[in-house]
Amino acid sequence: MMDYPGLGASGDDLSLHAVILHDRGAPVKHSTIVPAGVMLVAVIAGACGTDLPSEATPPQVATASAAAYTSVDIGALLGNYSSKANGVNDAGDVAGWSCCGSGSGAFARVAGVVRLLAGDGSAALAISNGAPRYVVGYSGSPSKPVRWTIGNPTQATFLSLLADERSGAALGVNDAGAAVGSAGARAAMWSAAGTRTSLPAPAGFTRGEGRGINNADHAVFVFFVAGSDWNGARAYLRLASGSLVALPPQSGDVASYANDISEVVDGAVYIAGTTRTSQDVFRSVRWKVNVATGVILQTTLRSEMSHALAVGNAGGTVGYLEENVRSLRYIAYLWRGTEFLTLNPPKGGKDGRAFAASPNGRFVAGETVVALTPHAVLWTIGSP
Repeated sequence: MMDYPGLGASGDDLSLHAVILHDRGAPVKHSTIVPAGVMLVAVIAGACGTDLPSEATPPQVATASAAAYTSVDIGALLGNYSSKANGVNDAGDVAGWSCCGSGSGAFARVAGVVRLLAGDGSAALAISNGAPRYVVGYSGSPSKPVRWTIGNPTQATFLSLLADERSGAALGVNDAGAAVGSAGARAAMWSAAGTRTSLPAPAGFTRGEGRGINNADHAVFVFFVAGSDWNGARAYLRLASGSLVALPPQSGDVASYANDISEVVDGAVYIAGTTRTSQDVFRSVRWKVNVATGVILQTTLRSEMSHALAVGNAGGTVGYLEENVRSLRYIAYLWRGTEFLTLNPPKGGKDGRAFAASPNGRFVAGETVVALTPHAVLWTIGSP
């Protein structure tokens, strides 16, 4: 999933739902409340001798050769209506949203076949690996968090809301079907069996949402202060133990967002996000965190105006460059180590944005604009 403040209207860190034309605050039955005394590990980069200093990456942008990747206009397969690809897995299966045709709402493209997912006013935001495939998002008015199990037939399961929660959405899912998202103003987790856990907002924050969860049940969240989707927002990693690790903004910045998390590799995870100086100034950031200790091992920062929305298991990060918040001009990118490649959209498209990456790094999903209409797009990377 995407640089979503609760993702802003441009699909940035503000609120994930806004990326798909829905305000991202979200919503669920059986509830387990995490104790207010849950351990909060506030790890500030550089505060410990074992932490590595932040690393700023110079603005070196290269355009990948045609042989480096291919791209497919999925929107054309959906009838050339408005569409957006929000999730992708290791097989290149895509989950997303389309609008205003005979099949408006959530869709999944699995094994090359497009499936329309049941639900009025629905959108699909993430898709798992494994069998069966799980797709999560929201459906209904007001929106409710939902998990679709892809099969014959595909089944939709609404995830639980509490009595005082009117709406919500599931924003991330792992291979077992466990999901994270938002429920009313609360950050929420749902187990594979559907058991609900609410994460209390850390002191000073009033609402939150989960944006990604891996197969070890480590998950990323963003919490917000009252009255603002961007000023004061903070990214957190929730370890499977229940401990929270703060992922602070860069020095001088006022907000940070965590948008996706990798699987555990050599005892650590990568997290893709954004650090924000002001409403108009923002940069991609990638954290590497030891999941046994909660120590931030590395913080790597881009210097371009950009959002990092997804990350693979090897640390390859995708997102998009943005001239400024009012320009509506975008360039999708793939950032791997010292390599920073722009991803061109299919022929006829422009203003590409990458919202999701497969864990194996082979596939990238997002959108492009064709004849003034957003189209879902899938990039296949030649050498992941």
